[in-house]
Amino acid sequence: RADAPSTSARVRDLRNEGAYAVLAKAKALEARGRDVVHLEIGQPGFATPENIARAGMRAIEGGATKYAAPDGTMELRDAVASYVARTRGVDVDADEVVVGPGAKPGLFLPTLAVVDPGDEVVFPDPGFPTYAAMVDAAGGVKKPVALRADGASFDMDALERAVNAKTKLIVINPTGGNPTGGVMP
Repeated sequence: RADAPSTSARVRDLRNEGAYAVLAKAKALEARGRDVVHLEIGQPGFATPENIARAGMRAIEGGATKYAAPDGTMELRDAVASYVARTRGVDVDADEVVVGPGAKPGLFLPTLAVVDPGDEVVFPDPGFPTYAAMVDAAGGVKKPVALRADGASFDMDALERAVNAKTKLIVINPTGGNPTGGVMP
């Protein structure tokens, strides 16, 4: 409609991830009876484990249906801090843990908070398509850096060449990077 309010250029220029187009095509194939193995959007290929589903149902039945603190409940943040300390040998305080609603807000919001137009953002390539989108939304300059052949970490020579005085942010995904699955040492 001609009289509809327009969105900002920042929003108009955002593009859908190609993975969602692939998902739509896969769903259409399934609707026609085809058996499809989904690898497009990072959903697990299995049902939620029963113990987790039951814990969620117990929480709902117990009245845990209201808003939580924006950084997550203290009980959950304590559990995450303990898990990280136990499994990674890193001393983490619950006050240093933030639990959010997914990867995209956890990437976009800090990027918008620290990146100004023209600032450079270094991120792994190949990498999660959101990396490029969040830099674009902030008006930053994308600086994709090649990963090693095994996909587990940056090619350190390439990383060293990419970082300069204009670099405002370096994205590091140490926990099973998308799309390689590599885990940074």
